[in-house]
Amino acid sequence: MDTAQARPEHYDLIVVGAGPAGLTAGMYAVRQGLTTAIVGAEVGGQAAWASEVENYLGWRLVTGSELVTSFREHVAQFDIECLEGQLVNAIVPAGDGFEVFTREGAHLAARAIIVATGRTPNRLAVPGETEFIGRGVSYCATCDGAFFRGMPVAVVGSTESACDAALELAALEATVTVVSASALKAHESVLEKVAAEPRITVRTGLKPTAVIGDDRVTGLAVRDATSGAEETLAVSGVFIETGSIPVSEFTGGLVEVTEHGEIVVDRHCRTSTPGIYAAGDVTDGLGKQIIIAAGEGARAAIAASRDLKRR
Repeated sequence: MDTAQARPEHYDLIVVGAGPAGLTAGMYAVRQGLTTAIVGAEVGGQAAWASEVENYLGWRLVTGSELVTSFREHVAQFDIECLEGQLVNAIVPAGDGFEVFTREGAHLAARAIIVATGRTPNRLAVPGETEFIGRGVSYCATCDGAFFRGMPVAVVGSTESACDAALELAALEATVTVVSASALKAHESVLEKVAAEPRITVRTGLKPTAVIGDDRVTGLAVRDATSGAEETLAVSGVFIETGSIPVSEFTGGLVEVTEHGEIVVDRHCRTSTPGIYAAGDVTDGLGKQIIIAAGEGARAAIAASRDLKRR
């Protein structure tokens, strides 16, 4: 993906985002005969953070960095313009297409757009959190839970997603402590399941203050919000389920989004605005997984190609 070559002034398609969804979309678009550019901050997106991936078809076990390297090498075989290190801050309708502007000063034009920018997890912003990502700190129980089978873990969060993560981990025979500053907020049936699961303990009124470990996580330091008392929970994993933010602010007012900021798409990955498509974690689709994002990227590119050829 050579960015040194002269770029054409206009493209058939611009893919915003260079994670699994964006890279797959770019590859499929070129195979459909579309001149294509991928614009993204970092090739691989959140997939690069994963310490181990064992649920991507064709790979029994692979690190996130290895998977992203494979993605990069595969996409490099195609005539795709890749503007890595560029963050899109505006998409503007123009004529029969769109103009795309980046914070770094690039100005591009295309007949169609695929938004595949993923989402950013809310952080605890405590010491040790960033250092232990992939070494005990996780933002996805579905992705990483199997690596903690039978181990003591903490789930941080108060919403239904935290409850679901706790139940999923308990099903793997992990001993789960749910840490929340307030009472859990979830459907009554979910709360009943949490209360009935002997492997789950709910601790409310606690605030995490640090993730502790050496090579891997060994504990989570917490503080009682009322008494100020501090303690360390002995855990091998910390699953942070405090929500995430879709990276779609630059589409403000241009496409329909949910109350959570996710882009609403139909089964062909079309948004409410003709010519703009979305794929992967940034959408309102179920399942925030690498393999699902890649599949949606392919679907969005095929839909965009068909729509452009029918214009």
